[in-house]
Amino acid sequence: MTLSDDSDFVTLPAEQPFFETLYTVAPLVIVGTRDPDGSENLAPKHMAMPLGWSDYFGFVCTPEHGTYQNAERTGTFTVSYPRPDDLLNASLAAAPRDAEGSKPTISEVDTVDADIVGDPAVVGAYGILECELERIVDGFDGAELVTGEIVGKHVHTDAYRSDDTEPEALLEEAPLLAHLYPDRYAEVSETHAFPFPEGFQR
Repeated sequence: MTLSDDSDFVTLPAEQPFFETLYTVAPLVIVGTRDPDGSENLAPKHMAMPLGWSDYFGFVCTPEHGTYQNAERTGTFTVSYPRPDDLLNASLAAAPRDAEGSKPTISEVDTVDADIVGDPAVVGAYGILECELERIVDGFDGAELVTGEIVGKHVHTDAYRSDDTEPEALLEEAPLLAHLYPDRYAEVSETHAFPFPEGFQR
């Protein structure tokens, strides 16, 4: 028996996108860069993740986007993790540009300049990374992986994990925002300890 023989599965034709046919959970971050005129550029990204266990981060973008062009030109970007209450910020950052190429909705998002790289970050985010461009990896059918070395790290006090903080209380105080691609979001405030086997190591 193979998967295509299993009536519990729908076998998709090669041309049908897999990630359009089911919901998958991803983080939702806002990448901050600066346009050539110095103005702020904010863009939500869900194909975004730490790269390994040290100070590297990456997100998927296309060369046609201002975020990609800015990061490539300046060699820097920020990553803000917005809270569920600030979902509107992510929505405003996703708004299309007008005929002049500007995005007026960004002015509604409160930002702060990052200490090291100087790019905009979202005020009130529960975590902010400052990154210097490491490399851009192409070859993903029009999408490219923009990677950076993390040179500045900031965690909001109410989201900071410490040894004396219970996870349940921490997540209740500072719930996480998750993106369910392609068109839904979730607030994560209730979790369970993962049953790692004895002796497990990363």
